[in-house]
Amino acid sequence: MSDVTNFLAALGLMTTLLMVWRESRPARLRLLAAQSIVLAAQAVAIAVFAARYGLVLVAVALVVVKAWWIPRALGRMGQGSPRRPVAPGRSAGIRLLVAGAIVVLAYALMLPISDGSALPTRGGIPLAFAMALVGLYACVTGRDAVGQIFGFLMFENGIFALGLLATYGLPGLVEAGVFLDVLVVVLIAEGLVMQIRQEHSTIDVDRLRELRG
Repeated sequence: MSDVTNFLAALGLMTTLLMVWRESRPARLRLLAAQSIVLAAQAVAIAVFAARYGLVLVAVALVVVKAWWIPRALGRMGQGSPRRPVAPGRSAGIRLLVAGAIVVLAYALMLPISDGSALPTRGGIPLAFAMALVGLYACVTGRDAVGQIFGFLMFENGIFALGLLATYGLPGLVEAGVFLDVLVVVLIAEGLVMQIRQEHSTIDVDRLRELRG
């Protein structure tokens, strides 16, 4: 059990780091979908080993909402946005180094807690916490509105994985509330991004700051 959950948690963290590294929006959409599928597999694994079969429905919802619907919504938001060149000092390599430092910090903070736990999923807890922190970093440093939404979804996936591993499976009612929140946030964000692009012809964060004055 622990080997399976640790492997899936490592895959989830790997997709998070790849999303920080990649500049291509289509590639990041595919990675977000892949990460959601990994989280769904994590939920199924815990459902089987803990005999909490309600998590299978959670896994199905993950695939439908986060691996299928949300990437398409993000694709619509990003349509028509030109590729922005990387500014000096803001390369993907630097972001990846910062993300790596965040992973080390997450391990240092969570390893004592996970070592004191008796849960069979305890080995993946630091990895899930690292996912959440790296997602929060990506949200704060997003270079446009869509990039910041990407970061938020990465952060939310990390929180989901952390809750799943730290509690050995969340109640289905809690997961339903989380999915509803994410759906509402993405729907509102899609409307706002479309309106911003219509009024200002850009969703670039730096450009919007210049327009604000």
